[in-house]
Amino acid sequence: MSLSGKANEGTLQIPCKRKILEAFWPCDTTTLLEVEDDGERCPWDAYFRHYTTECRKAIGSACGEHVTVRAHQDIIDIVRHIEAGATKEVIKRSLVVLDTQQRSEEAKSRMAEGSVRLVARLFLMIDVGAPSQYWIWGPSFLPWDDEHDDLKTVLKNHFVISSRQTGNLVFEEEFTAFNLQRFTGVKIQWSNNLTDHLRLVDNDRRLCIFHHATFLQHQTSEIFPKNLVGETLRTLDLLFPRQDTDTQRWLKSQQSRDDDTLTPDISLLNRNMMMSTDRRAINFEYWRDELMSLKERFDQPKPTSLSQFWYDRRNRPQWYTFWIAVTVLGLTVFFGLVQSIEGALQVYKAYHPVPS
Repeated sequence: MSLSGKANEGTLQIPCKRKILEAFWPCDTTTLLEVEDDGERCPWDAYFRHYTTECRKAIGSACGEHVTVRAHQDIIDIVRHIEAGATKEVIKRSLVVLDTQQRSEEAKSRMAEGSVRLVARLFLMIDVGAPSQYWIWGPSFLPWDDEHDDLKTVLKNHFVISSRQTGNLVFEEEFTAFNLQRFTGVKIQWSNNLTDHLRLVDNDRRLCIFHHATFLQHQTSEIFPKNLVGETLRTLDLLFPRQDTDTQRWLKSQQSRDDDTLTPDISLLNRNMMMSTDRRAINFEYWRDELMSLKERFDQPKPTSLSQFWYDRRNRPQWYTFWIAVTVLGLTVFFGLVQSIEGALQVYKAYHPVPS
């Protein structure tokens, strides 16, 4: 399958994947993609599941009336406009000119807008533009209202460095995604949208995590603000330590799920180890607010189930005191129940004596 092939049809073959990656982020991707030849899982699997799903939704919906994009090459052409620093107005105008169908100007503009949004989701993995009847996003999105702005400016205005004071705060080794879920009851929700990263949703019951470590590791685009990509990777290093047995076991269980839920990038299993100095909150500029809010929740959980009390053993004296009290209460109830049953049996026998 070549780049001229339809983006919403068929299974992407390795040569086509390689061409897409080389066009998006020029780098040596040969080693990663050859893993697939051995029948093993490829680190790019999660990304290309996202790529094919988004293309099929955008192009297949309403017979392609929401986007001008049809082939992989159409996507790459828009990527080159974005990388060149073209404004949204310029990109849309270039797409409208290429549309030779007898459509209204409103329809052409809408399809051009849809194409820009689609490519932003594929190239930068960011939901761009407000939700509409044609585009339904996740918990958050990146506004691009001023068509005279380029995408680099939009990202710079959105991802700002935190001014929150950190003191001497250090994220301990126990501060992991698995323990956040186990101790606080929050559920991890894997996200394909970078702006959702570390965001609590559903009344703070779910934590969105942008899981595409492979995408971040091979990112060469200068569209992203300086150090944002590297810092995002470090948040994954922090939350998914490779030396933590529980985290590794849990991630593998997430990888092997057979249902329709999103499965995380396999590269989360091989995150870099962090030194204690790397865990200081002051080292995180873009994601500091989100991490510190999660740390507060982690340090002061509000358990809603006995399992959360059981697994959270950070305060040993309190843990022992609680479970001794639960045990005593359980035994009291048990023996009280036994005595009640014995009393009931005695009353029954008194009124129903056994014939001699």
